[in-house]
Amino acid sequence: MIFIGLDVSKVSTALCIEKNDITKLYSYTTKKDNNIWIKDTSDFINYRNIIYNYSDENDYSKSELLKLHEFDYVSDLIINDIFDNVKMLDSIRIGIEGYSYSSKKGPIIDIIEFTTTLKIKLMHKLIKYSDIQIIAPLSLKTNTCRSVYKPRIESVGKRIIKQVIHYENDKGKQATKFDKWDMFYAFNKSNINLNLKDWCKEYEDKISKNKEVPKPLDDIIDAIFLKEMVKNSK
Repeated sequence: MIFIGLDVSKVSTALCIEKNDITKLYSYTTKKDNNIWIKDTSDFINYRNIIYNYSDENDYSKSELLKLHEFDYVSDLIINDIFDNVKMLDSIRIGIEGYSYSSKKGPIIDIIEFTTTLKIKLMHKLIKYSDIQIIAPLSLKTNTCRSVYKPRIESVGKRIIKQVIHYENDKGKQATKFDKWDMFYAFNKSNINLNLKDWCKEYEDKISKNKEVPKPLDDIIDAIFLKEMVKNSK
């Protein structure tokens, strides 16, 4: 069985593939090769630099058509990397994160167009041999919390004692309220065995000084936990 996690966005898609206990990470990013985080993690992540030119086109119709053409090209990059690791008859389980309507990754219509293009290609090429799951962002956060932290059990009631299970991190933050930083710290505390995690733990203080989790680390971490989620699903 091959397990795949896919965190999709127009500017920073992340792909995690586990096959025969070997995990490969891919990032399709608009950030340049000289970005400090890309340079520091290039030993662990296969980077594919992408460039969009449609916004430079002043004609609306031409710009929209060029956008679709570029989405088609980038989605092909992702599909090709998957098939470099997957044979047609392999049994595959793939988890794709669903839309986050509070996302800051760009106009929602662009995210929908790009993601739909990629999903359709995956369905056409993999559907006969794979289990494709669309995972809600809230489900990903909750599952991540449950997989890393021990639940807090609270007894409530006077006559009839009931136990309430709270899923939260070691700082008492509820799983449903996890943000990118909570996912980052959960990754560092997890039992996932990857060189990237060792690097994140070593440079945790440096990374934590940033206002936001640097891209593409946040997306890669989501893709890893998506892979873990489908791997452990029944």
